Amino acid sequence: MQDLSRPELRSRDVGGHQPRSLAGIETPRTLDEVRALVRQAMTARRRLYPISTGRNWGMGSAMPVTDDNLVVDLGGMNRVRGLDLEAGFAVIEPGVTQAQLAEVLRGTPWMLNVTASCADTSVIGNALDRGDGCIRSRVHDVAGIEAVLADGSVVTTGGLDPAGRYHGRVAGPDLTSSFVQHNLGIVTAMAVSLVPRPQTIALVHGRIPRDQAGVAVGAMTGFLRRGNPAEGLMRVRELSLTPGHGDWVLPAGVDPSLFTILGPLMGSDATVELAEELLRKALIEVEGAEALRVVDATEVDAGDPLYPRALMAQGIPTCMGVHNALGVTSCDQIDEGPMGFLALLPLMPMHARKTEHVLAALQTAVDAHATALMAEWNLVSRHMANGVMQIFFDRGAPDAAHRAHQLRNDGSCVLRANGCAIYRSDIDHAAADVWSETSTASLGMLHRLKTALDPDGLLSPGRYGA
Repeated sequence: MQDLSRPELRSRDVGGHQPRSLAGIETPRTLDEVRALVRQAMTARRRLYPISTGRNWGMGSAMPVTDDNLVVDLGGMNRVRGLDLEAGFAVIEPGVTQAQLAEVLRGTPWMLNVTASCADTSVIGNALDRGDGCIRSRVHDVAGIEAVLADGSVVTTGGLDPAGRYHGRVAGPDLTSSFVQHNLGIVTAMAVSLVPRPQTIALVHGRIPRDQAGVAVGAMTGFLRRGNPAEGLMRVRELSLTPGHGDWVLPAGVDPSLFTILGPLMGSDATVELAEELLRKALIEVEGAEALRVVDATEVDAGDPLYPRALMAQGIPTCMGVHNALGVTSCDQIDEGPMGFLALLPLMPMHARKTEHVLAALQTAVDAHATALMAEWNLVSRHMANGVMQIFFDRGAPDAAHRAHQLRNDGSCVLRANGCAIYRSDIDHAAADVWSETSTASLGMLHRLKTALDPDGLLSPGRYGA
């Protein structure tokens, strides 16, 4: 166990959540060390809370959900165990970062589904919490897992065998999804689905007047539902709701009078050309969309504001966007930097009129707490949009953190009242979000499953717990 008096081991959190007390921190580097740690903890009835790299910014960073947990920092388990360049799978450990895996894939026919977060975030940690990449939701990258259960035994799912080889989905029930947003075991490896490098990667970018938000969301939905022939995750983002008074803050360069349409179109030359034509037709009624840019991602200059997004569209992670938003020069500064940040992640409407109704309701909460909010629609499928509500605050202002947390809480209530369920939770609400959105019968099933595998509830207590 490590010395908690060391500054780097103290609770740090850009979101300003209530600090949790820690029982200690362990840093296993192998599967056998994790198994031994689990067996010792179960004998001593000590709570364990695993983290990958701890960069869960806006959701609690590296802090556990409950007090007095022994944090199991898996960042030192950072091996790429296997790479199948024929089928397109990598088997990796929790400490493998976006930057590390992207570098391994450089020059191969495959690329990583990169997120907009820091290059040094964990691929596994983000995928298990249903983060979104540039190409698809990261949950679709989870092909199989290896996990240590509460008795120290090891299970593998999805066709990942005990030797760490991935064969593909095999006959019988597949329990892979049971470990997504749950606390059944400590995930020590994952088979990750990679993305074939396309012939062409175009990047769509347009700044649209704020009053066109509902129309634009409806138009983008129509574009997807009528059939986008290209790959890539389209976003409606940087839509700001600002209060009429107070000392609210937004990232530098954000214009509250505009929002952004952004995303890659990936495929053959002909496929991308057709997708661009269909997209422009879908947006024909959206004022300002005539100025939409569609550029070759490989030709975007380093001085162009689109450059970070162009890199990510090519499977190259970067920290530039995070640094610009939070006003830091290193990701190590984020949890102690001047800008506070909270995230609220609901499912969002894909209909024009309902979009405007939800935004109007959120505006009421923004005004009440004198704190700005920036909304994003990640159009992850023809049926669903994952929302990202970003709440920024000045950590030096006396009551700014309190107002930000109140806005997140009230915003959550507003969203639920409008049918927008939460799909990904922070450390303050993980268990409550499961309870509020899950039927009694399903809660009972989750409880029986957890009790069977972890009867004393000592693994990740409170994390999406039933």
